[in-house]
Amino acid sequence: MAKDDRLYARFDIAMDEHPKIMLLSDAGFRALVEATLYSRRQLTDGFLAARIAERKWGRDVIDELTANDPERPSWHPHVKDGVDGYMIHDFAEHQTTNADIEAKREAGRRGGLAKAAKRGSTSLAPATDLLQQNASTTPSAPLAITETETETETETETEVPTSNEVGGGARNRGTRIPEPFIVDGAMRQWAAENTPGVDVDFTTAKFVDYWRAKSGKDAAKVNWRSAWNNWLRNDYQRLPQQKQSPAQRAASFVGTFGTNQVAIGGTEWT
Repeated sequence: MAKDDRLYARFDIAMDEHPKIMLLSDAGFRALVEATLYSRRQLTDGFLAARIAERKWGRDVIDELTANDPERPSWHPHVKDGVDGYMIHDFAEHQTTNADIEAKREAGRRGGLAKAAKRGSTSLAPATDLLQQNASTTPSAPLAITETETETETETETEVPTSNEVGGGARNRGTRIPEPFIVDGAMRQWAAENTPGVDVDFTTAKFVDYWRAKSGKDAAKVNWRSAWNNWLRNDYQRLPQQKQSPAQRAASFVGTFGTNQVAIGGTEWT
């Protein structure tokens, strides 16, 4: 049977009997589990942006999870990279973090380099042996497998890119969305300048979930950064007028009535 390469979250089998968990409402318990799964999926290391949390679970649930224990509530207020939000209690102690993934990836890279060096130091084999070796060579495991408990040695490039900029490498082939898809400072600055009013975290979550659910050729992109830019532009175009900036509303207002005459409350102003 093929190895299950899906991502998982860890939960203590006695978690539901913990005093601070037993008293949670159904909505609170569900939000605690969903938030852990969301953070694993989005690789946020337990951080939940306030806007995402309020939109997904609501203010009442947030208040419940941040007050279900006087010293160690399930969530506690936290600021990450200037973004207000909440941190899941002891997330890094129980779940796989970005640092864990990078450590396994680096271990795999070192193992691949060591194998390559060992092959380079061996004597040349007969042509028939080389053909047999090439025929039995298997591709390296994707990133999802490198998150498992076993060490993975990689000899060739994985099909899952680690950068948002390009997908296909030297041959410029399309690939699936990167693991993880990271919104860096430059991308947030671009969004602030080009798509003001768009909720970057919420929109990115929709973007990532959409493309991870896709299969086949439709799920491959050559440049995921450009795809993300276009996704934000589309969301920006759907923003209602009241969510635009004052300057944008003014420009739209002038464009409607003309630059020389504006009617306000039945009175003409020229």
